[in-house]
Amino acid sequence: MLSYWSFIKQNLRFLSFGLVLVFVGNYGQTFFISVFGGVWREAFDLSHTQYSFYYSLATLISGFALMIIGGKLDTSSLKTFTLWVLTGTLIATLVLAFALNAYWLFAGFLLIRFCGQGLTGHTAFTTMARYFDKNRGKAISVASMGMPIGEFILPVAAAFTIAAFGWRETWIGLAVLLVLCFVPLLLWSLGDPRASQPVTQVDDNTEQDNNVQDSNLQDNNLQENSAEANSVEVNNSDQNRPKRHWQRRDVIRDPRFWFTVPAILSPAVLITGIFFHQAFWAEARGWSLSWVASSMTLYAITHALGSLFTGALVDKLGAKRVMRLYLLPLAIATLMLQVDAFWGWAFFMLVGGLSVGASGPTIGALWPEVYGTKHLGSIRAMVSALMVLSTAVAPIVLGTLIDEQLSVSSIMAGLAGYAIVSLLICQKVYQKALQTKVQTIDP
Repeated sequence: MLSYWSFIKQNLRFLSFGLVLVFVGNYGQTFFISVFGGVWREAFDLSHTQYSFYYSLATLISGFALMIIGGKLDTSSLKTFTLWVLTGTLIATLVLAFALNAYWLFAGFLLIRFCGQGLTGHTAFTTMARYFDKNRGKAISVASMGMPIGEFILPVAAAFTIAAFGWRETWIGLAVLLVLCFVPLLLWSLGDPRASQPVTQVDDNTEQDNNVQDSNLQDNNLQENSAEANSVEVNNSDQNRPKRHWQRRDVIRDPRFWFTVPAILSPAVLITGIFFHQAFWAEARGWSLSWVASSMTLYAITHALGSLFTGALVDKLGAKRVMRLYLLPLAIATLMLQVDAFWGWAFFMLVGGLSVGASGPTIGALWPEVYGTKHLGSIRAMVSALMVLSTAVAPIVLGTLIDEQLSVSSIMAGLAGYAIVSLLICQKVYQKALQTKVQTIDP
C-alpha cells in the first residue's frame, strides 16, 4: 500500500478533481450559507421561521432530485456530467447574487443545495471510490480535504467581503472564482486518462491508481510499486470485494443497508442540527458567540486529520471494520456538550471533527466493498439523498425540542444515544460479514 505522499504524487491530477469539486461543494453547505442568514433575512424581511422554511424546503426537494439525477453518473461521461454540475452551480451563485425577493432566494437555495452541495460531493466521492481500489480510502480522504479547507477559509472570507462590499458582491465574486479558477482546474484534472474511461470498463479487480499514473513518475516509482504489490495490506483489498455488483433495487431489499443507514446519517444529523442552532446553545450557556464561531478552526483541523488517518486505516483494514468504530468519538463528544463550561463545546468541536472526517473515507469505501462499483452512482445517489433529507429534518426536530423547552443536556444526551445505538447496530451487522470469506467479483 502506497504512502500518502507517493500516492498523491502518482495520482495528483485525478485526485485534484475530487478535492477541487468537494471544495466547490462548500458553496452550498450549511456552515457557509448560514453566514448570509442575517443579511438575507433583513434584505427580504423574513422571520426566522420563514427563512428556515425556505431553506429546509429547498433542501428536501434537492434531496429527492439527487436520488433521480445522481444515478446518471453511472451512464454518462464524467466530463459531461461534471460540466452540467458546474453550470448549475454557476447559475445558483448568480441567482443568489441578483435575487430580487424571497422567491428568487428560494430558487437560489434549491440550485445551490442541489448542484453546489449535493451533486458536487456525489460526483467527487463516487469517482474516487469507483476508479481507485487498493488505495480507495486514501483517494476519498484526499478528496474530503476540500471540506475542511472550505470550513477554514470560506466563512471568514465571506464575513469579510460582506462587511467590505456587500452580500450580492460576495456571490458575484464566488461566481467569478468558479469560472476563472475552479472550472479550469477541473478541466485540467479531467485530462487524466481515467476520466475518459467508460464506467462499463472499470474493473474492481484492477488497481486503477497503480496502472494509470503520470508518465514522468512511472520509472521513479516502479520499484516501490512492485514491493507494494506483494505486501499483505494490498492483499487485504482483495478480501474486501463483494461477490457481484448490486443494483440499487437489490440494495433497497438488503436488510444490511437499512440497518447501516442510522450510522451513515449520524454525522449529518448531529453536526447539522447542532451547528444550525449554535447561536441558541451559546445564549443558553452564556458563551461568547465569537468563541463559538472561532472554534470552527479546531473542527476544521481535526476534520482534516480524521480524514487522512482514516483513509489509510480503511485501505489497511477495510471499511467494514472501520465502520464499527468511527462514530465513537462523535458520541463521546456529543455527551460532553452536557457540560455548561465552554470547554465542553471546544471538546465537541475537537473530537467530533475526527468522526466527521472519518465518515468520508469510511462511508465512501463501504459501498464498493459491499455492493461493487458498476452501479455505484445510483447507490450513492440514494444514500446522498437520504443524507440531504436528514440535514433538512435535523434543524426542524431540534428547533421543536428547543421550543418545547427541553434542556440542552437532555437534547445532547438524546443525540449521543442515537449515535451509540447506531454504532451498536453496525457492530452486529458487520460482525458476520467479517467472519465470512469474501470472494472476488464475478465478471
